[in-house]
Amino acid sequence: MVRVPSSTVSEEREKMLSRRALAITDLLAVAAILVIVTALGVPTLERARELSKRMVCAVNLKALGGASAVYADAHKGEWMTPPYRRESARSPGIEYLCDGNNSYDTVCVGFERHRPSYSETFADPFGGTPAVTTTRAFWMLVRSESVSVKQFVCPSSLNDVSDPMPQVDLYYDFAEYRNISYGYRVPFGPPDTQPRSGADNGLVFAADKGPFYRDVILDPYTLGPGYSPLQESHAPHYWSPMNSPNHGGQGNGEGQNALHADGHVVFYRKPIAGIDGDNIYTLMLDQWGNNPFGRTHGDSPHDSAATNPFPGKEAFGNENLTSYSTTDSLIYP
Repeated sequence: MVRVPSSTVSEEREKMLSRRALAITDLLAVAAILVIVTALGVPTLERARELSKRMVCAVNLKALGGASAVYADAHKGEWMTPPYRRESARSPGIEYLCDGNNSYDTVCVGFERHRPSYSETFADPFGGTPAVTTTRAFWMLVRSESVSVKQFVCPSSLNDVSDPMPQVDLYYDFAEYRNISYGYRVPFGPPDTQPRSGADNGLVFAADKGPFYRDVILDPYTLGPGYSPLQESHAPHYWSPMNSPNHGGQGNGEGQNALHADGHVVFYRKPIAGIDGDNIYTLMLDQWGNNPFGRTHGDSPHDSAATNPFPGKEAFGNENLTSYSTTDSLIYP
């Protein structure tokens, strides 16, 4: 029998213990790396999901644009405009808002959704509906079966859900605000201010629902750095309260998808997405306004819809509609 020297046994035992220690250390190192990667990966995964939802949101909006273009082909180039009393657009104004405080309550989304709206006629020049929601325009696409109610919900929106009624031909509007995630360029007013084919490709016709769809008070003069006037040059995060709530929530919006006249959709980090620096969620101030950023800030719909119910009205006084004033993109809700 061959006897192994004890020194050799000791050396082998030390090597085995050393390898075991290294293995345990390696495992601990790998485990630590996995913990770090997991911690970093969770927010990354959540972000990827949000970006995916944002893409679906943009696809939905682009589909609405395509359906609107098809509608225009069959209606002399005009996009959807629900019937209303056209004279009311000039005086006293179309009541298309809902803020919970006044007569505009009569046109909350879903109010009398069973009833169609009407225009004045030659036989009844004083007839027609003076209170019409902008969302009825989108419902015209639903009634024509061009799009489904599900396509009006942005998956990034925290609270919006599809309209619950499958018999869409029985209704003329969505059931409530949370059934629609997109806003439409206010279609009430003279023909040159209504959504139509052939408009400048920079004009925004539809977008993610804006921050003013409820009676939200936002003052662009108190949002900038050091409470200075908020300007276009400020970083996007300063503009977050003025962005759509679809992507980040009310007051914390990351931006909005905007549908342009030629059908392309762009995600903007600021609401300054219209022609000539137009804030697409506000009405352009008139020529006598004290606001030096008339198109960038403008007035919220709740501030001036009674006197300026459609884009460009009296922007330069006496309803002098020009190519500049009629390019104002007022997206509502």
